[in-house]
Amino acid sequence: NTAECEKYACCPLPPYLEDSGCVVEEEDSAGRPLRDVCFHLLKLYSDRHYDLDQLLDPRSVTSDPLDHRLSWHLWEVLRALNYTHLLRQSQGVLNTSYAAQLESEGLWEWAVFVLLHEPDTR
Repeated sequence: NTAECEKYACCPLPPYLEDSGCVVEEEDSAGRPLRDVCFHLLKLYSDRHYDLDQLLDPRSVTSDPLDHRLSWHLWEVLRALNYTHLLRQSQGVLNTSYAAQLESEGLWEWAVFVLLHEPDTR
């Protein structure tokens, strides 16, 4: 919360934005500035109820907003650690998005495996 001329370090940008400097900051769909996934993990460590939607946003890892590989695997690890405050709708979107990504690569068996993690059986 300091003035632009008083900043002593760049914001924790995702790896694909690191070379853009301190001035460039993209924003997600909710208007929040993008941060690196490691930053979000540290925030989650300090606040157990930190917003998981920000942490699991694919753009916190990669420039491709449709690449859900790391987000899905990270969600499964967090779920195993009893972080359960991700909305069911967000869980469903994450599961189906990753399954669709796998199916488009011809890995339909793995897409079925991912969909078996869907909390809503309907």
